[in-house]
Amino acid sequence: MAYRIEAACGCNIGLRRTNNEDNFIFDNRILPKVNKGLKASVVTEQELRRELIYGVFDGMGGESYGEEASFLAAATAKNSEKLLADFIYPPKKYLTDLIAQMNEEVCRKSEALGSGRMGSTAVLLYLNERFAYICNVGDSRAFRLHRDGLQQISQDHTDAAFLAAQGVAGRKPSLTQHLGIWPEEMILEPYVAKGELEDGDQYLLCSDGLTDMVSNVEICAIMKEAPDAGACVDRLIAAALEAGGRDNVTAISVRIKKL
Repeated sequence: MAYRIEAACGCNIGLRRTNNEDNFIFDNRILPKVNKGLKASVVTEQELRRELIYGVFDGMGGESYGEEASFLAAATAKNSEKLLADFIYPPKKYLTDLIAQMNEEVCRKSEALGSGRMGSTAVLLYLNERFAYICNVGDSRAFRLHRDGLQQISQDHTDAAFLAAQGVAGRKPSLTQHLGIWPEEMILEPYVAKGELEDGDQYLLCSDGLTDMVSNVEICAIMKEAPDAGACVDRLIAAALEAGGRDNVTAISVRIKKL
């Protein structure tokens, strides 16, 4: 079965930050290391004739280290698209190898800059002619809207379960995995999920600048009501800003359409 892919990407600095630590890979585009997000969402539509990859990266580390880490992750993903064009690469291996390569790049730069606090989350969506693969480390999320139900298909790598078990409330969970961890300290275990492409399905990748401000119920409603991917991204970002816009917010909407 042949599909057409409608996709959109938006990235906003938010209302309280003076810098943007988010980045992305979208239609082979990334943001420069120093940026203020996108002035307007970017929209594409194309027949699914080759493998496609989309990704959101949320940097951390203070000073300029967050921007550095998310930029390195995005640049590594962009360079990796050449592998998809030139080789037959098993999707799961491609994604886990890509996470490992991103991690290595961030670790090397962290050592060069003398920063032990530099890191980034990563959430990726890989499409081929039959399947969608999600891969993530950290707490940037991927959702699938299938018919009328919204499901988170990424896995948060945080200490949320520990905090709940200890009865700790009012603290944002800390990351247990992210890009920028030396292999001798911890072996990263990216989460990978696979599902068949289906006509009408929508996928959403986003940083926690969206999910910390907008509930899953509201996200689901916006995804269902938006007439196209561009409107979906614009409305999601607007909702995050209306809720206070405490962080940078990045969202990528991908819609599957049968030809």
